Amino acid sequence: MEIYKNIESLVYKKDNKKYSIKIFRTYYPKRYEINFSDKKIRDEIYNFKNGISFDKFLIEIQEWLSEEYGNYQLDGLVFLPVPASNKKVNKKRYQKFCKILCGNLKVENGYNYINMKENSTPNHLKANINNKKYEFILDENKLKGKSLIIFDDILTSGKTFYSLATLLEALNCKIKLVLFLARTIKSEDYNEEYFKIFFKI
Repeated sequence: MEIYKNIESLVYKKDNKKYSIKIFRTYYPKRYEINFSDKKIRDEIYNFKNGISFDKFLIEIQEWLSEEYGNYQLDGLVFLPVPASNKKVNKKRYQKFCKILCGNLKVENGYNYINMKENSTPNHLKANINNKKYEFILDENKLKGKSLIIFDDILTSGKTFYSLATLLEALNCKIKLVLFLARTIKSEDYNEEYFKIFFKI
């Protein structure tokens, strides 16, 4: 299956920071003319983002983590979802998903450890990409010094994750793995301005 490909490395050009990542899908924005199979994937991602359905992704992520890491390596980790910009959507998208996933894997559920400030716009929705800043509210007492699996839906510019990673590392957190449902396909053919992705050998 596609999801069992090797882990990749996300490397930021600014400071050469490297993170281990896993991406489960390819995502085509609506401006693309795509085939039925890719449209089905896009619809599944929309359903996840809108809190309509998450069962398929839940099973795949849970199976992948169990197979790649097992209970021993997952022990002591916190599963931390990157919040949606709207609190209502965030609750629909993540609350039940995180509760089931973390319960099944026996990892600490970080759903309540992170929120986004009111009126903060996600990085990928801002017009001026150079001035992007995702404003998070972190429960420092719960997160300080913890080892984390960070989860987000779409990897586009990467700046949302990078903003969060910088804050977490200031709390001495260790980011063990970053999971994305999908990576946005761009006309530049992955010639990213902010980061590069490499397969681990």
